Amino acid sequence: MIDRLALPTRPQPPDPPPFPLIGVVAPVGIALVLFAVLGTPTVLLLAVFSPVLAVAAVLDGRLQLRRRTRRDRRRHDEALDTLERELAARRAAAVAEAVRRSPGAALLAETSEDWAGRPASGELCIGTGDVPCEPLVTGAPADERERDLLAAGRVLPGAPVVVPAVTTVAVTGPAPLVAAFGRAVSVARLRGSGGSEGCTVLHAATGGSADLVVRLLADGAATVLHASGPAAACVVREFRPAYLTAAAHGTAVASDGAVPLSALLADPAPPRGLAARFLVDADGPVEVDLVRDGPHAVVGGTTGSGKSALLTAWLLALAASHPPGALAMLLVDCKGGAAFDPLLPLPHVAGVVTDLDAAEADRAVASLGAELRRREQAARDAGVADAVAAGLPRLLVVVDEYRALVDRSPGLAALFADLAARGRSLGVHLVLCTQRPGGSVRDEVLANCGVRVSLRVQSAEDSRAVVGSDAAARVGREPVGAAVLAVEGPRRVRVPVVEPEAVERAVAALRGRHAGPRAQPCWLPPLPDRLALPDAPAGLVPLGLIDLPEEQRQPVLGWAAPGRPRLLILGDPGSGRTSALAAAASGLGAAVQPPSAAAVWDALARLDEPLLVDDLDQVLDRLGETHAASAVERLVARLRDRSAAPTVLAMRGPGAWSGLPLRPLLGLADEVLVLRVGLEDHLALTGRRDTWVATAPPGRGRYAGHLVQVGLTTAPPDVAPLAPVPPLPAGRFALLSGRPLDRESALRAAGVPTASPDAADSIPAGVVVGSAAAWQARWQALDRLRADAPVLVDRVGPGELRSLLGRAEPLPPVDGPDDVVLLPPEGEPRRVRLPRP
Repeated sequence: MIDRLALPTRPQPPDPPPFPLIGVVAPVGIALVLFAVLGTPTVLLLAVFSPVLAVAAVLDGRLQLRRRTRRDRRRHDEALDTLERELAARRAAAVAEAVRRSPGAALLAETSEDWAGRPASGELCIGTGDVPCEPLVTGAPADERERDLLAAGRVLPGAPVVVPAVTTVAVTGPAPLVAAFGRAVSVARLRGSGGSEGCTVLHAATGGSADLVVRLLADGAATVLHASGPAAACVVREFRPAYLTAAAHGTAVASDGAVPLSALLADPAPPRGLAARFLVDADGPVEVDLVRDGPHAVVGGTTGSGKSALLTAWLLALAASHPPGALAMLLVDCKGGAAFDPLLPLPHVAGVVTDLDAAEADRAVASLGAELRRREQAARDAGVADAVAAGLPRLLVVVDEYRALVDRSPGLAALFADLAARGRSLGVHLVLCTQRPGGSVRDEVLANCGVRVSLRVQSAEDSRAVVGSDAAARVGREPVGAAVLAVEGPRRVRVPVVEPEAVERAVAALRGRHAGPRAQPCWLPPLPDRLALPDAPAGLVPLGLIDLPEEQRQPVLGWAAPGRPRLLILGDPGSGRTSALAAAASGLGAAVQPPSAAAVWDALARLDEPLLVDDLDQVLDRLGETHAASAVERLVARLRDRSAAPTVLAMRGPGAWSGLPLRPLLGLADEVLVLRVGLEDHLALTGRRDTWVATAPPGRGRYAGHLVQVGLTTAPPDVAPLAPVPPLPAGRFALLSGRPLDRESALRAAGVPTASPDAADSIPAGVVVGSAAAWQARWQALDRLRADAPVLVDRVGPGELRSLLGRAEPLPPVDGPDDVVLLPPEGEPRRVRLPRP
C-alpha cells in the first residue's frame, strides 16, 4: 500500500465579532437613572463613553481577526510548500527506482558489463515520458495550486516508458532518428528478453501487424499511433524516445564482458614484481602488479558480489606467473567458509587460517610478528635494504573479511598498520577484502593501498572510500564480478568466470609446473586436540607440546624437575589432569600416591622421595578441618625446602577448594599448569579472560603464559601400594573413643577382654574402653594406665586430646573403619587395626 500524501486542511475564515448592543444600551440606562436620582450632570458622561468603547472593541476584534486569517493562510501556504517538496522527492525516488528496474538503452550500453548476463527483465524501455502512477496526493482541492498538486501526484515525469518485452514495435519518421531508435530498441530488448531484435521501419503511418506503432518527430518527441496486444496497456501517447549511436550499439550487443578463467591463465603476466592478469576490461586482460602499483591492495564488495571469485582468480594468476621460491601466500578466511580450500594444494600456499577466535587471533599477531622479525634479521645479516634482496620470497597475506578479523583482535589492526607501512621493505604485501573498507580499514592502511578494487557496494560513500568515485555504487547485482579498479584512476573491469572445475584443473596444472619444494610455512597450525607423549631432551620431563608462535616453534613441553621441582596441575574433571600427572610420574620414575588420606599424610614426611598426589583437594577434604590445615602446613614446609624431592600436586580449581587453605601453594610452586577450568577459576589463576575456552579439549591448558597440549595416555598412572596396618598387639590398652559402646561390643565379640574406666584395674590384659567424658571423670585411672600401657585413640577431637593427653599436634589420620592410632609411652604414634569378630 502506498503511503499517500494529503492536502493540508484549508483554514476557514472565522465569523466577525458582533456589535455589543446590550453592552452599549445598558451603561446609558444606568447613567440616566443615576442622573435622575443624584441630579449630577457628570454621570451622563457614562452614556457618552460606553458607545465609544464598544465601537473600539469591535474595531480591535476585526483587526485581530484579519491578523489571524493572514497567519492561517501563511501556515497553509508553508504546508503546501512542504507538500510540494515531499512530492518532488517521492516522484524523483519513484523515477529512480523505475530507471533501476528498466534502464534506458544509453545507460545499458554505457555499463554493458554490469547488466550482461542478468536474467531477462520481461520489459522493453522505449524512452521516457510522463508516466501515470497511483495517486501520491489525496484530498479535496480548493484552488488552482492544490489542483495542480493533485495532478502532479498522478504522473512521474521523465520515467521510463515500458511495454512488455514480447511487443513488436514499428516506427516511422526521419531516417536517422528511425535508425537510432531501432538500435535503442534492440539493446533494450537484449535486456528485456535476451534477444537483440530491433523494430520494423514503416514508410507510412500504418502499423501492419505490429503491436506498437511509433511516429518520431523532428523536435525530439514521439507519439504512439497504435497500441494493441501486449502493448494495449500502454496509456502514454507522447514521450521522448530512446536513441543510441551505432558505436554504443555495437559495444553493447557484441559482447557481454564474460571471460573464462582459463583464458587469462593461458596468457599469464611476465614474472616481474607481483604482476598478475586476473581482470578484464573492454580492451582485454588487465595487468596489476602489487610491487609496482601497490604495495598493498584493498577489495570492497557486498555479500554475493564476487569477492571470493576475484581472490581465487588473483591467486591463481599470481601462481601462474611466479614460482613458490619467489612467492609465498598466507590465506586468512574469517568467514568460516571454505573459499580457499581448492587452493590448498598450490605449492605457493604457506598457510591457511579460517575463522579465528580470540586465542587464534593472538597466535596470528605473534606469528606474523615473528615472520617480520625473521625478515628484518635476514636483510640485516645480508647487508641489504629489503628482504627480497636477501633471498627471501615475497609474502602475500590475503584476508577475506578483514573487518571480522580486527574486531576479534584489536592487536591485529595495529599489526596490519605496521605491515602496511613497512611491508615494501620486508617483502610483505597485503590484500584486504571486506564489505565496507571505509568503516574497517584504518586510514594509515588505506594510504598504502595503491591497488583498490570495488565490486558492488551498498552506497556511494562506500564506493568513494575504496575507488574515490561513486562508480561502484552503480554496479548492479548482475553480472556477478562487475567491478571498478582504481590504480591511477577508476575504470570498469570484470572478474573472469571462475568455475570449480576450472579451478581444479588450474591447480593441478600449476602443481605439475612447480614440482619443487613448497613455500616455507609462516603460520604454525594449531596444537592438535590429542597428542601422544613426546620424547624430551635429557634432564627434562616431557609433558606435551608448547605453542610458541612468536618464535614459530612448537617444541616439547619439558618440565625441568631438578631445577624447578615444584609443579602444580589444576583442572576440572575430564580436563586431562590425571594424564598430566601420569606424564610427570613417568618422567620421574615415581608412583602416584593412592587416594588415601593416611598414605598422603605419611608421604609428606618423606622429603627424600618424590611426592605425586592426584585430587589433592578431595584428599584434604576427607582429612577434616584440623588434619587438612596441618597437612597444608606440612606441604608448605616441603615446598619451601629446596632439598626436598620433586613434588607434583594435581587438583581442581580454587572454586572447588571449599575453604581449604590451598592458596599459599600457588605462590610456592615453580611451575603451574592450568588446564580447563571454569571462567572464574581461569581468571583467578591466569588473570586473563581472553585465553579462557569453555570447550577446550582434554590436555589443553596454559603453562608459563603459553598455550600447551598435554600428551594424553590411555593407561592410568602407577599408584603406590598402601602400607599395611598391623593388628593390635597383645597387652593392656586404654581406648579413648568417640563411639565407646560400639567399640566395646566389637572387641568383646572378637574375644578381647574389655572394661570401663570405672573398672580399669579389673583386667590385667585387654582394652579399657571409654569416651572422652568418661576418661575425664576417671583421669587418675588414665594417668596410671598411661604409665605402662599404650593409649588407643579413635575419633576424638583435638580439644579432647589436649585436655586428656596434653597433645597439641594432630595424630596421623586413619582410613579403615577398624583403624586407630596407638600412642606408646615412648615413641611415635602409629596406626593399628582392632580385631573384628
